[in-house]
Amino acid sequence: MLKRFFVSIAIVLGITFAVAKVKPLNFENPGNRRLLKTEEGNYWYYRSLPEKSMFLNVEGISTIYLRSFSVAKVRKPQVIIIFGKDKKTYDLSLKEQLDGFYIYDEITISVPEGASKMELLCYERSIYFRPFYTPAPTPKPKSSKPPNLVVKAHGGIINISHNNTESQYYTFNSSQSFKFTLNNGRNAIVYVRARLHNNKLPVFELYRNGELVDIYEFTLQRSTKYKATGVNYLSLGKKIDLPANSGTVEYELRAKTDHMFFAKPVLLKQK
Repeated sequence: MLKRFFVSIAIVLGITFAVAKVKPLNFENPGNRRLLKTEEGNYWYYRSLPEKSMFLNVEGISTIYLRSFSVAKVRKPQVIIIFGKDKKTYDLSLKEQLDGFYIYDEITISVPEGASKMELLCYERSIYFRPFYTPAPTPKPKSSKPPNLVVKAHGGIINISHNNTESQYYTFNSSQSFKFTLNNGRNAIVYVRARLHNNKLPVFELYRNGELVDIYEFTLQRSTKYKATGVNYLSLGKKIDLPANSGTVEYELRAKTDHMFFAKPVLLKQK
């Protein structure tokens, strides 16, 4: 229970830090500046030139987080934010006093859709401002490298057990072949087994990029160590060493007789 509690706290803190991860923005025409050092970081804050506004490029930004402080106690601190013809006055609430500075609570400003400029107007000369924003997450570039092995067609999946372990095999028969692709110059081997149900020998073919590589024939000898659910008589296995691959190659296993076959491709370690 205690472990679960700490895990929950860690998740909450992780979310909090992720949300709080903002970046500062620069005014286009800042005036005087002062450095404010807090636990949130050390940043320059700006005030406009006398009787002037400061402008900010907000193109592509949906929300501005405006932080501010004053070097003197102000009776009614306010800031005016203007987008085109829309003007709004925000009251600044005192958050704390630090090293002689009066630090105000951060205010959140929603940027109207299509707006490209924000105007900041403050008549009180002792107040300094710095805008921040949350950058949009940069999508991770998709890897252009394809998977090493891609199964493209099969007749189903079955588990074959041996010594209390199970391996996944792909089935194929006379109506549905087994196809897979090897990419990135990877090499592989294929283990194949067949279900024995008559005195006819199971036969299948191996194709590489559409060309016949070889024909394989099983005996009627049954396996006593390998089992598959619903299969009474399972043949001995065949290990097929596929030809060397230098790029991308497609393999296909086709049944030549009326048997069900089971195939398992295994990637070889790169040297």
